[in-house]
Amino acid sequence: MSQPLAPICVIGAGTMGRGIAQVALASGHPVCLVDPDAAQLDAARTEITARLSRKDPTAPALVEEHLATLAELTDTPADRRTVVVEAIVERLDVKQKVLRRAADHFGASCVLATNTSSLSVTAIAAGVPDPSRVVGMHFFNPVPVMKLVEVVRGLQTSDEVVEIIADLAVRWGKSVAHVRSAPGFIVNRVARAFYGESLRLVEERAATTETIDELMRSGGGFRMGPFELMDLIGNDVNFAVTQTVWASYNYDPRFSPSLIQSELVAAGRFGRKTGRGYYEYGETIERTLPPAAAVKAEAAARTTPVVLHGSDDQLETLLTRSGLGFSRKEADTPRIEFVGLGSATITRGGSAREESALRGEPVLLLDRCLDPTTATALALASTDAPLTDAVVALLDRAGVRAFPIADVPGLVVARVLSMIANEAWETAHHGIATPDDIDTAMLLGTNYPMGPFAWSARWSTRSTLELLDALWSSYHDPRYRASHALRSAALTPPPGNRG
Repeated sequence: MSQPLAPICVIGAGTMGRGIAQVALASGHPVCLVDPDAAQLDAARTEITARLSRKDPTAPALVEEHLATLAELTDTPADRRTVVVEAIVERLDVKQKVLRRAADHFGASCVLATNTSSLSVTAIAAGVPDPSRVVGMHFFNPVPVMKLVEVVRGLQTSDEVVEIIADLAVRWGKSVAHVRSAPGFIVNRVARAFYGESLRLVEERAATTETIDELMRSGGGFRMGPFELMDLIGNDVNFAVTQTVWASYNYDPRFSPSLIQSELVAAGRFGRKTGRGYYEYGETIERTLPPAAAVKAEAAARTTPVVLHGSDDQLETLLTRSGLGFSRKEADTPRIEFVGLGSATITRGGSAREESALRGEPVLLLDRCLDPTTATALALASTDAPLTDAVVALLDRAGVRAFPIADVPGLVVARVLSMIANEAWETAHHGIATPDDIDTAMLLGTNYPMGPFAWSARWSTRSTLELLDALWSSYHDPRYRASHALRSAALTPPPGNRG
C-alpha cells in the first residue's frame, strides 16, 4: 500500500504562497496555508478555488477538504513528514525566525524549503537548529504557469533533502534546475545583463527604449523587450534585485545598477502597477511601434551588383530572402559587397568607423539575430548614406525592417546577448550550476528563446569572445571582461583539428 502524500505547509499567503499552495493541492497533497492576515487568507482561498475551478468543477470540494487556512503555525497538525515552504518577506532575520518555529513544531525530520529569490540559502540555514534540512525551492511568478523551480543547495543542505524537493517539484509538473547557493542563483544573476546592458545603450543614446524593445523581440526572438519587461515586473522590484546582486558580488561592475532606472524608482514610476515607467499605461493609451528606416525609391530601383564574400549564415539567408541575385567570392571576413558603394558585414564588436578605416571603404554593420530565417528587424550602423540606403532596400525586400542606431560598439542584440552568454559561462565556471541547468533555467524561468549556451554555440564561442574583447577594447570597462571558461572554449580546437 502506497504511503499518503506528504503534508505541505506553505507559510505566507501572498501571490507566491497562494500559487505554491495551488500547485500542491492540484497534485493531491493536503495543504496548510499560514498567514497572520485573515484578509490574505480569505483572498487566497477564493483565488485558489477560482483558478482550480477553471479546469475542474469539483475544485471547491477539493479545496474545502484539503486546504486549511490558519493564522498560527502552531495550529497546523504536527506531522513529522511535513514539507514546509516559506514564501514571506525577503528579510534574513524574519525567514530564520519562521523556519526555526517550523522546525520546533514539525520536528527534526521535516524539510524546510525557502522560496527566497535573493537571500543566501546558506545564511538562512545557519539560523536553524539543523541547517542540513534547509533547501531553496525558488518558484517563478505566476507559480501555476511557470515551469521552472530552482532547487538551491546551501553549504549545509543534505543530499536527501535536495532529492526530496527536486522529486516534489517534478511531481508538481515543474522542471528543476539545480544550483549552488550564490547571489541571484541562476536566473536573477544571468538575466541582469538583459536589463543592464540595454539600459547602458540608452545611457549612451544609442537608441530609444522603444527601438531596443522592438529589436530584442523581432531580431532577438524574445517575447518581451527589456524595458517593457521591467515595467511588467516593476522597476522598484527589478532595481532592488539588481542592487542586491551587485552588493552581494562585492559591487562588481557587471551588475552595477543604472541611474536611469534609479531615477524612475525615485519618481515612483514603477511601471504597469503605477501607470507609468519607461512607458505610459492606461485604457486610452495605445503604444505604437518605433518607425523603421524608410526605403528610398532610387535605392530600391538601383541594380548595383552584389557579391557575398566568404561564408556567413545570416548574410546568406538575408540575401536569399531578398530574392536578389548575387555572386560569391572566397574571403576570410564575410561581407556583402555592394559594388561601387561599400560593404555590409555582421558586427564583431567594433564600430562602423573602425571597420571602415580598417577596410578602406564605406562599411555598414548589421546586428546579429538569433534566427535569420524569421528575424523581422535589425539594427544597423553605417559610415555612408548611399550604402545605408542600399542595405535598407535589401532588408526591405527580405521582409526585415532596418533601424539605424548610433555607431556604438556591438550594436544591440549582439551586445546584449553576448553579455548574457558571458555571465552564463562565468556562472558555470564557478560551479554554481551546469550549462544544461543554466539553459533550462533561462528558457523556463525567463522565457528566453533559447539558452545562452545554445546561442553562443550558434554564433560560435569564438565570435562571442571576439565581440566581448572588442567591447573591452572600446570601453576598457571591467564589465566586458570575458569569462575564462568562454575564452578557453573559444580557443580550444575541435577534437578533429588537434595535432
